[in-house]
Amino acid sequence: MRTTPKTPTLVTLTLLAAALTMVPAGQGTAQGMLSVGGQRASFGVHYLSGGFSPDPKQFPNIVSGGSLDVARMGLGGGCAGFAAQTPDLIINYTNAGSFLRLYFQGQGDTALVINDGAGRWHCNDDFVGTDPQVDIRNPPSGQYEIWVASFTAGERIRGALTVTELQRFGLQPAQAQAQPQRRGGGSGLRIGGSEANFGRHAIRGGFTPDPRPIPNIVSGGDRDVSQMGLGADCRGFATGQPDLIVDYQNPQSFLRFYVQAQGDTALVINDAQGRWHCNDDTAGLNPQVDIRNPPAGQYDIWVASYQAGENIRGTVYVTELMNRSVRP
Repeated sequence: MRTTPKTPTLVTLTLLAAALTMVPAGQGTAQGMLSVGGQRASFGVHYLSGGFSPDPKQFPNIVSGGSLDVARMGLGGGCAGFAAQTPDLIINYTNAGSFLRLYFQGQGDTALVINDGAGRWHCNDDFVGTDPQVDIRNPPSGQYEIWVASFTAGERIRGALTVTELQRFGLQPAQAQAQPQRRGGGSGLRIGGSEANFGRHAIRGGFTPDPRPIPNIVSGGDRDVSQMGLGADCRGFATGQPDLIVDYQNPQSFLRFYVQAQGDTALVINDAQGRWHCNDDTAGLNPQVDIRNPPAGQYDIWVASYQAGENIRGTVYVTELMNRSVRP
């Protein structure tokens, strides 16, 4: 459903420049070289209705980039980067609320380019650090075409797109502080990816057995977490790639992660909203992280070694029960 119907078309390139980020529907479909009004997207067609749950809704494993220079399309201020002709995602949004926010978190410099249900363009580059965010007030119902552009030609950056109707969720300055390290080759932690050292695990709220053990995890790496600005309790040495990815759905009111090992380890977790949670030495040398009202989505988890060069084997436990906890 669209408030301003659009038929499939290929937008032709012009040299007209627009002064505003939002362009009326007639101009939006007459400029650029992005395919609007179609039914195909590189990372799927999705359906959301106002008041959707869970909120935020995350779409992981989106890869940015393409050969088209968005900055030359005259779509509006903030429209930048290199994108593919086909949208990366299509979201069919119905029963629209009063506010809609879309943001992308990746491992490099990206931009968002969005054509909304009324044919208007919305763009952003570098809202926080090098991650983009677009806010749409009184969003129309209809089809939203979304491109995640790479700021630099030829770059392909993997990350997650998040959609929310809640203004309290979005990119935070603390995340931007950590991002330069995430981009670097010799330091930083990679979030929003699809691979982990010890596998990817799907867990749904109310799971059994509880606690859920994930055995034979080996800690350590060459990245000094304490130098990344992730938070006061974030420390130890870890690999760039997560040790575990947990896809958590149907969230309950409480989620706990802990490690049982024969050595000094620390936990570093990036939750489904991009927030960092860390702990060292809750019980003896074993760490534990508690998350109240945990969001649904992807959790990137590192088991760090407190000492550089150590590799400690142990078990990560996940529980929704407050009476299950780490032992010394």
